[in-house]
Amino acid sequence: MGRIHPYALLSVSIVLEVFGTTMMKLSVGFTVPLFTVLTLMGYLVSFTLLTFTLKHLPLGLVYGIWGGVGTVLTAAIGISAWGDPFNWITCVGIALVVGGVVLLNQGTQELEDAREMQSQVEEGRSFSN
Repeated sequence: MGRIHPYALLSVSIVLEVFGTTMMKLSVGFTVPLFTVLTLMGYLVSFTLLTFTLKHLPLGLVYGIWGGVGTVLTAAIGISAWGDPFNWITCVGIALVVGGVVLLNQGTQELEDAREMQSQVEEGRSFSN
């Protein structure tokens, strides 16, 4: 089996975090055993995959995406399943979270590109010496 892409691990981690949070709501303050166990399982596997993701991607990027996307998905579930408030203020908040994740990703990508270029330059120097 080949190496799993870090963004695939991050995606599954986010889905399991959102799953765990949804199960937490259904656990009614950890009074419903099945949903309590599902909450713990969701978070345990989510954090495990998050840890593996951090071996390959920068902390700020990973946590920004994980927290931001998780927040947006959780808000969407709350709105659709439980009628959580959704108005223009909520919409702006969600847009700002998405915008923040995009900007964080862009800034991190530029830094990673610069590091890669520097690494290639240094490799070129070591071969010419």
